[in-house]
Amino acid sequence: MADPNRGRGRGLALLQALKKTQMIETPPSSDDPSPEATPGPSVVPSVVSSDAGTVTTIGGRGRIAALMLSKMQQKPGDIPFVPATDVSPSQQSAPRGAGRGIKLLQTLQATKSAEKAKADVRQVTKKMAESTISSTIQSSSVAKNKYFREVKETPPVVMKGETGTPLDCTANYIYLNFEENNVYEYEVKYEPDQDYKHLRFKLLNEHNHYFKEKTFDGSTLYVPHMLPDEATHLVSTNPYDNTKVQISIIFRRTRRLSEMIHIYNVLFKHIMKDLQLVRFGRQHFNEHAAIQIPQYKLEVWPGYVTAVDEYEGGLMLTLDSTHRVLRTQSVLSFIRETVQQEGANWKKALSERLIGCSVMTTYNKKLFRVDSIDDTMTPRSTFEKNEKGEMVKISYIDYYKKNYGIDIEDWDQPMLISRDTKHMPGSEAPTDFMICLVPELCQLTGLTDDQRSNFRLMKDVATYTRITPNQRHAAFKKFIQNVLANETAKQRLSGWGLSIAKETINITARTLPPEPLYFGNNVKIPGKPNADWNGDVTRNGVMQAIDMINWALLFTDRDKQITTDFVEVLKRSCRPMGINVHNPEMVRLPNDRTDTYVAALKKVISNQLQLVVAICPTSRDDRYAAIKKICCADNPIPSQVINARTIMNQQKVRSVTQKILLQINCKLGGTLWNIAIPYKTAMVIGIDSYHDVGRKRRSVCSFVASYNQTMTHWYSKAVFQEQGQEIVDSLKSCLVDALKHYLRTNGKFPDRIIIYRDGVGDGQLKQIQQYEIPQMQICFTTMDATYKPTLTYVVVQKRINTRIFMKVSGGFENPHPGTVVDHAVTRRDWYDFLIVSQKVNQGTVTPTHYVVIHDDSGMTPDQCQRLTYKMCHLYYNWPGTVRVPAPCQYAHKLAYLVGQSIHQQPSEVLADKLFFL
Repeated sequence: MADPNRGRGRGLALLQALKKTQMIETPPSSDDPSPEATPGPSVVPSVVSSDAGTVTTIGGRGRIAALMLSKMQQKPGDIPFVPATDVSPSQQSAPRGAGRGIKLLQTLQATKSAEKAKADVRQVTKKMAESTISSTIQSSSVAKNKYFREVKETPPVVMKGETGTPLDCTANYIYLNFEENNVYEYEVKYEPDQDYKHLRFKLLNEHNHYFKEKTFDGSTLYVPHMLPDEATHLVSTNPYDNTKVQISIIFRRTRRLSEMIHIYNVLFKHIMKDLQLVRFGRQHFNEHAAIQIPQYKLEVWPGYVTAVDEYEGGLMLTLDSTHRVLRTQSVLSFIRETVQQEGANWKKALSERLIGCSVMTTYNKKLFRVDSIDDTMTPRSTFEKNEKGEMVKISYIDYYKKNYGIDIEDWDQPMLISRDTKHMPGSEAPTDFMICLVPELCQLTGLTDDQRSNFRLMKDVATYTRITPNQRHAAFKKFIQNVLANETAKQRLSGWGLSIAKETINITARTLPPEPLYFGNNVKIPGKPNADWNGDVTRNGVMQAIDMINWALLFTDRDKQITTDFVEVLKRSCRPMGINVHNPEMVRLPNDRTDTYVAALKKVISNQLQLVVAICPTSRDDRYAAIKKICCADNPIPSQVINARTIMNQQKVRSVTQKILLQINCKLGGTLWNIAIPYKTAMVIGIDSYHDVGRKRRSVCSFVASYNQTMTHWYSKAVFQEQGQEIVDSLKSCLVDALKHYLRTNGKFPDRIIIYRDGVGDGQLKQIQQYEIPQMQICFTTMDATYKPTLTYVVVQKRINTRIFMKVSGGFENPHPGTVVDHAVTRRDWYDFLIVSQKVNQGTVTPTHYVVIHDDSGMTPDQCQRLTYKMCHLYYNWPGTVRVPAPCQYAHKLAYLVGQSIHQQPSEVLADKLFFL
C-alpha cells in the first residue's frame, strides 16, 4: 500500500494549514482583509463561493483542496448553488509570482469577511424583527396559548399627580394576602394519548387523593406540594371502553406562587362553583337569587365578575357585580308565537328574530349563539354517538331521556343550529362543530330591539340592573362573607397559602378643579362641581355663529302643521344664541317612501344651499341611511334628520328645537363654547373603530384631529378596514392628511401631537408601543425631513370593571366629575390613571382608564390628567362633560354613522365640519 504522506505536496500542506486556521479563533479586528489580499477584477474568479463553495476554473491539486474545503464549509441543509453550464467563466491566467495556493488563501480570507458581513446583516435583521410583531411558533411540550408571567423583579411604574382636592374613597379591589410559597409544575402524559380534554381531567381525577389542591389544564399540572414517587406513575380506567390508561407525571420545575397569576384566576373560578354560581363566559350568576319581572316575561340574574392581578398596590382581586337579563319564554313558544303572527312568512320572520341571538339550555345552563334554523330536522332525527368504543345511532328524544331524564313533548319542532370552531389536541387545523339544540329546552336571553325601544320596560329593568354605590358595595361585602363562610372555598384558599381581606381597599383620590367655560360676547361661566351647563348653553350666545340663510326643509303632508310650528319655534329660539335663521325652502312630499325622499334631495341640493333638514314621520333605519348616504357621500351637504314624534310634544318642543339648532350650528362649522387650552400649537387626535359583527361587514376606523388653538374645529376621516389588515396602514394616511390640513389652515405644523386611541384591549398595548408608534413617527419625516413634533399616545379604555366610591357619612356615593386615581389600583407596569369625568343620576359611575403608552413631550402626570379632563368638556352634543375626551367621542359618532348607515367613505368636502353629530 502506498505511503499516505507521499505525493500530496502543496495540496496536503495547504489543507492542514487551513484546518489549523479554522480551529484558531480569529480576533474580530483581523477579519477585515488587507487591501493587497483582495483579488482585483483581473484575477482568477473566486475558487470558493461564499454561498455554497462551488468551484470554477482552478485545476489540479489546488482544485481538489478547494473542493474538499467547500464540502467542509457547507452547512447541512444548505442548498448548493451550481453555476449555469452554458456560461463558462473567462479563462484568464493568474499573474506570475502568486501561486494557486496563495490565491486560494486570499480568496478564503475574502470569503470570511463576506461571511462576517452576512452575520452583521443577520444581526440587524434580527433586531428589526424584534421591534415588529412576529408570530413565532414555539415547539415545546407545553400546551399552546400557555401564559407564564415571570415574577417581576422591577419596581412598579409610579406616575402620580398632585393638583386637586384629596378625597377619601374605596374601590372594588380586595387585597389577597399570600404566604410566599413554592408551586410545583408537572407535565402529564397519557399512554395511549387522549385527545379529549374532559377525558384527561376524568382520568387524572381518579387519583384525587394525591393532589387535593391542584390546577390542571389538560397537560400541565400545578400543585402546592411535591408529589410522592408513587404518584408519578398512575393507571386509570377509560370510562367509555374500560381500557387501561398509563399516566406519567413528570416534574418540570419549581415556581414561586407570586408569579403564577393565572392560578389565582382558576382558583376563583372553582370558588364560584363552590358558591353554586352559574358561569356564562367570564361572569358568574346566582340563579337562586333571580328577580322575576312577570309582566314582561323577564328575569334578572345577579352575578359577579372577578379578576386577579398584580397592581401598583400589590396582589388584588377585582370584584364587580353584574346582571344578566333572561326571558322566561322558551324558544319553542317564541316560534309558535311568530308562526301565529306571520302566517306563511314565518320562516323569514323567525330567522330575522332568532339568528344571532344567544339562548341558554335549561338542562346544563350553557349559552349558545343561534346560527341557523333547520326545519328539515326534528327531535326524531338521529345522530351518531360513541358508546363503549362503538358508533351508535340515537335520536335526540332518546338522548335527552337517557342522559338528562327529560321527556321532549313536541316531536315535530325544528332544530336550532349553533356552529363552533375548536382546536382539538393533536391537530393544527381547527375543527368545525355543529351543535343541534332543541327549542323546547332553550330559553331566550337578552332583550329584543322592540323591548329596548319600550321605555317603560327599560325603566323597570333598570331598577334592578342600575344599582347605587351603596347596593354595589353591599354586594361586595356579601361575596366576601360568603367566601369566608364556605368551608370548601376557605380550604381551597388556605391550601394555596392564600387569604382574602375582609374589606375593600381604601385609597385617597384627587378631585380636579372645575373648568370655567367661555361663550360668545366674552361671557365666562365659572366651573360647576357637577360639570353641567344645560341652562347656560341656551341663555348665552354661541362662540361662533353660522347664520341659516339658504336652507331646505323636507316634510310629508301629514307633518305639515308640525313643520310650520317647528320653523316658528326655531326662529324664536335662535335670538339668545346669536344665530340668524331665515325662512327655509319648503319641500312638501306626497308620501314617506324612501325613494320619494331620495328624489327630492337630488332635486333640491345645489351649490348655493347650506343645509338640508328632513322631517320623517317615523324612525326607519333604511330611510335614514338613504338620506345620509346622499348628503354625506353622493351630494355632500350638512344634513339634519328629525323624527316628527320628537317635536310633537308642545311642552318639550322648545328645548328639543334649541338642541337641534345648536347641533345644526356645529354641522355648519360653528362653535358653541370653549375652554382654556394651555398649548398654542398642539393637535389633539381621537381614534375609534366600529365593527359590525352581525352582518360581517368591513370594520370602519375613524380619525378626528383638531386644527385650531382652542380645539373647537375638527378635521375627520373614516377609512374601511379589510379583514386582517393592519390598522396602522389606514392611520398613517389619515395622519398625513390631517397634518396637511393643519398646515393649510395655520401656515405651520403643530409642534405637539396628542393621540387618544379608543377601542384597544390590554393585549394590544405592547403591539401599539412597539409597532404602531414608530410607524406614526415615520409619517412626520414624510411631511418634512426636519419635522419632529413631540408625540403623546394615550389609550382610552371604557369597558373596565373598576368602580370608585366616595366615602360619605352613612355610606358611599359616586365621586364628583374630575376625580382622579393614579396609584394603588393602577397597572403595575404601565403609566396609567383613572378619571371619573361624567355625572350620572342613576346607578354607579364607571371611571375611564387611560394608559399613556408613549410620551416624549415632557408633560408631567398632572398636566396629562388636566388636559385629558379638559378634553371631556368639548363634546358639542351634550351640555356637560362626557366619559371620554371629545375627539374620541366624535370619532365614535363618525365610525358608527359610516358603519351603520353610509357604508362608504364620506366626502372630503365635509371633512372640516362636524357633519356626523
